[in-house]
Amino acid sequence: MTIIKNSIFEEEDNLTSITKRRFCLLIDTNKKKWEINNKGKRVYRYNVIWKIFELNYEENESEELILLASYECYNENEFKIILKCIILGIMTISENSELILGINEKVNRLIIEFINNFSNRKKIDSDYYLELLFLENFLETNNIELIEGKEKIQRIIKEKREEMQEMLKNNKIDKIKYNFELIDEGLITNEYNLIWNNKLITGGFRVWRKAVTLAIWKNEILNSERLEDLFIYNYRNEFDWITSLEFISNRVKFSQRQCGDRDTIERSYRIKNLLKELPTYNTLFKRNTNKIDTDKCIRCGKIFQEDWEHIWICEDNDISIDEIIRESPYNFKKVLANSNQNEELEILKNYNCEFINIIESPSNILLRKSRKWELLRGIYNNKFNDLSKEKKVKDLIKKLWMFTYDEIKKRIWIPRCEEIKRLEEREQIKKIDLRRKRDVNDNTVEDDTETDIIPGKTKKKQKTKENLVKKEKNTNINRRISLVTLDKMKGLITEGINIAKSWNTLLTTKILRNVLYDTCTSIVQYI
Repeated sequence: MTIIKNSIFEEEDNLTSITKRRFCLLIDTNKKKWEINNKGKRVYRYNVIWKIFELNYEENESEELILLASYECYNENEFKIILKCIILGIMTISENSELILGINEKVNRLIIEFINNFSNRKKIDSDYYLELLFLENFLETNNIELIEGKEKIQRIIKEKREEMQEMLKNNKIDKIKYNFELIDEGLITNEYNLIWNNKLITGGFRVWRKAVTLAIWKNEILNSERLEDLFIYNYRNEFDWITSLEFISNRVKFSQRQCGDRDTIERSYRIKNLLKELPTYNTLFKRNTNKIDTDKCIRCGKIFQEDWEHIWICEDNDISIDEIIRESPYNFKKVLANSNQNEELEILKNYNCEFINIIESPSNILLRKSRKWELLRGIYNNKFNDLSKEKKVKDLIKKLWMFTYDEIKKRIWIPRCEEIKRLEEREQIKKIDLRRKRDVNDNTVEDDTETDIIPGKTKKKQKTKENLVKKEKNTNINRRISLVTLDKMKGLITEGINIAKSWNTLLTTKILRNVLYDTCTSIVQYI
């Protein structure tokens, strides 16, 4: 690089040494088709062209230097590539000079705003903090000033950039054998830097930290035992998790900054319903709730256990889920008609039957159940998105799906709560009583001598210990899997890959590790 600088831009006369020399640095890129490398990773390739020339005092150009090379990366980010090309280009510029950049206008504006920004706190929020900081320090150290060219120079730059773009489109450029790479660690200028797992965080520190926090919460969802039935076959990409979580968090009616009693109640119900943790008698009995002496359903005569599934199929319900699903499109039409949404009514007529068919068809995730059980938990199936590619149709189908969900709640869950309240009042059970724990007499503690004498109790105690050991073992396995999936997500975030829509691929790792562990355990036991 020093040889190029000295051979091309040597001083010509004394006048040049007194005044600043003026250079133009033009850069253009052309993205090629991505490829899969030997490691199975997607590689993006860019062809890059540099054109560097000096302007004399009459603003006429001198001989120009043209460089051609290609750049390969795993993350598609053209701005970052252009910034690295600028860093490589300014290495050829002599000290105490002026520089005019002929690059993408947005990148040029990005550089100027960064240099003119005197707040270090705002600078670290830039996604290109590492490159921009190096560029700023290099320009300051070598006394290189960025300036804007006049109209004549801008016209010259425009013409030359058009020529460069034509050169990049030429098929001969594909035969370039010269590749360049700038190692991020070589651009470090700060004494202290943010590093995770031996990987340098190149910018956007606070955004990265927020993304990691979201990844932690996402990892909790992925590895939750209460949602395991939804994720165990999730590699089939059956669910639209973006829509589902947006609905469950009630972001369809309220924004992130809005809150209130109505929002809290609806969100609480949807989250508990997703986790199958609604306050059923089975749940309350396990919690040792005061005055709850049984886990049986008191509506249908204490015959069946009142768990989450029993709520929706109880004989005491005035209407079944299937009837509500079939009536919902008709009731939704009434709502649209009352609000004079004639266009939506016409669209709905074409998708009524298909909507019901999807809900009543067997689920690929919840085995031996139909998709209505997905609807009950607030999980939106991707089959609804496949009905049409038009945004208006998709939005209308989502509204119908949400309307059906609310109808089931209004016509089954709320009447159930009212009936339970009536029956509990008849038994003189008040709400304040249900907020306390039930007094449990611990009669299960046995003397060691008694357990030795009675063989049945000894076996029971031994079996309990074995179950506890097995449970602890499974907990440790799940904890390790959770750490692996979390580290994988953090690694993807650090590499600049967005994981917001990645739900199926991340769980594949968990499933494979479960299978591998079970296989290895079986082999060890066999040996």
